[in-house]
Formats: sequence, structure tokens, C-alpha cells
Amino acid sequence: MKMNLSNCPICKGELKIRVLHCPHCEISFQGDFENNWLAELDASQLEFIRLFLLVQGNLKELQNQLGISYPTVKNRLAEIIGIITKKEPVTDTVIDVLSDLEEGFINVDEAVSMIEQRRKK
Repeated sequence: MKMNLSNCPICKGELKIRVLHCPHCEISFQGDFENNWLAELDASQLEFIRLFLLVQGNLKELQNQLGISYPTVKNRLAEIIGIITKKEPVTDTVIDVLSDLEEGFINVDEAVSMIEQRRKK
């Protein structure tokens, strides 16, 4: 069973890779090795990225595949981008929301809700 841990289950500190091992030839390398960005994502985020790639980045298709709203798809993507870049996720501007509405990605109720959420921030 493969384990994908990026944080200690006890203290939540960041885990570092110290040993790389080849089971084929039984050689091991010790040192300080870097995790890649995928190690920082949980199982549901990895599945989201897998589906995102399979639908070739089409957020409307991803919405249909996952059975969630378009704004939820965009929020999940922004969250993952935030993890990868180590920056606060960027939220859509009112212009972005209106553009999504115009293109039919969201309905009027979703657009109003998204704009109201941005005003609260």
C-alpha cells in the first residue's frame, strides 16, 4: 500500500524524505530529498486534478462529471492552486463573475451569490 504523507500524523509538522530505496536491486540512498507538489494534495484534491486533466481543463465538463456547481469547481481549483503556489487563493472579480454568467457557466442566482460573497470580504 502506498502512503502519501506530507505532514506528521502526530504533531502535523512537515515530513521530509530521508531515504530512497529501490526494491529491485535493494540499494538505498540517504539524504534530504524534496517532496513534489503532489505530495501536498489530499486524495480528493488529487482525484480532482486527475479528472481536470481527463476533461482537458474544461470546467463545465468537470462540473458535470462531479455533479457540483460551476462556482464550486472554480473554488476547488483555486484552493489547489493556492496549495501549489503557497499563496492565498485568488477570488474572481465581479467582471469574472459577469463573464461566467454571460458565457452560461453560471446562472443569475449563482452570480448574485458570488458577488455578495465578494462584497462581504
